[in-house]
Amino acid sequence: MNVHVGACSDPVEIPGLAHFCEHMLFLGTEKYPEEDSFAKFLSANGGYNNAFTDSEKTVYFFEVDGSIDKRFSEALLRFGSFFSGPLFTESATGRELNAIDSENAKNLQNDIFRLYELEKARVNSDHPFSKFFTGNKKTLLEGTKRQGINLRNELVKFYESYYSSNQMSLAVVAPQSLPQLR
Repeated sequence: MNVHVGACSDPVEIPGLAHFCEHMLFLGTEKYPEEDSFAKFLSANGGYNNAFTDSEKTVYFFEVDGSIDKRFSEALLRFGSFFSGPLFTESATGRELNAIDSENAKNLQNDIFRLYELEKARVNSDHPFSKFFTGNKKTLLEGTKRQGINLRNELVKFYESYYSSNQMSLAVVAPQSLPQLR
């Protein structure tokens, strides 16, 4: 699933919000409230999932043995629930801030990431590409608290503004025929 929104759409006050939203979608939905139920389902069926946030898009993907129709249908239902009813719970918010912070710390040790940041530093500071895309505890937790911003409320507002079907593209690759997939 390609959601046509990325880090360039972060509010100026909350660098890393698009990336944080990406992480939070995996942590429970109305239909599947257990935080890691999708990952458990995929793992039990020989699959995996991941996602990434780019400047203009956020991409979510998974793989599972699609030769068994029921398994594949269940995977699609679970995956689809990310985009129709995420929970964005308060408890998951705190824990996921730690994951974002760790990811940022890991990125700082990566030469390719550092070159990318150097490239962004050369861009006009008024241009969205110059923003800090990953986010960390400083921007997502401390910065929002200092500004009197409720991070969860802003996360929900971001999701509701950008995560709609007119801004999404889905590609499905499976052994079933097109009529079966529909």
